[in-house]
Amino acid sequence: MSALELRAESAGGPASRALLEEYVAFVHERLAAAGVEPGPRFFVTEDVFDRPGATWLVAYEDGRPVGCGGLWSPAPGAGEIKRLFVAGAARGRGYGRALLRDLERRAAAAGLREIRLLTAEALGEASALYEAEGYVLVERVTVPDGPVELEFSKLLLVDDEVGGGS
Repeated sequence: MSALELRAESAGGPASRALLEEYVAFVHERLAAAGVEPGPRFFVTEDVFDRPGATWLVAYEDGRPVGCGGLWSPAPGAGEIKRLFVAGAARGRGYGRALLRDLERRAAAAGLREIRLLTAEALGEASALYEAEGYVLVERVTVPDGPVELEFSKLLLVDDEVGGGS
């Protein structure tokens, strides 16, 4: 079995850039097949992951970068997961789930009570993962000349709530 390692890195590093190029190409290809382009809310710039409290993770399989994802806090108490992606050759091994759970763990440790994330209806595998991990669809937006965007939310237990507090 392959070994998976999750590393906190810069979203601007070479491994991240290569994965993000593949991610953007994948999203554009999938949405083009549906006849639409990504909406303006879909992508964020990598600098949001350099802010205090933000995290960028790269997943490595036997030393090769195979996935990535980031967490940032656009508002007090709330986090947003962006750019969760696993390269095509590494899909189906639970790496997306591992990235998602690690980002959630970090969010809870930072005291964030809610996580939101955005995907497109055309990215059905992403929606299935989020729903399986307890996310609830809170908004469905049809973007003019764009995709149907799905916003999911999940409430987290923060560290002082685990075990009943003090």
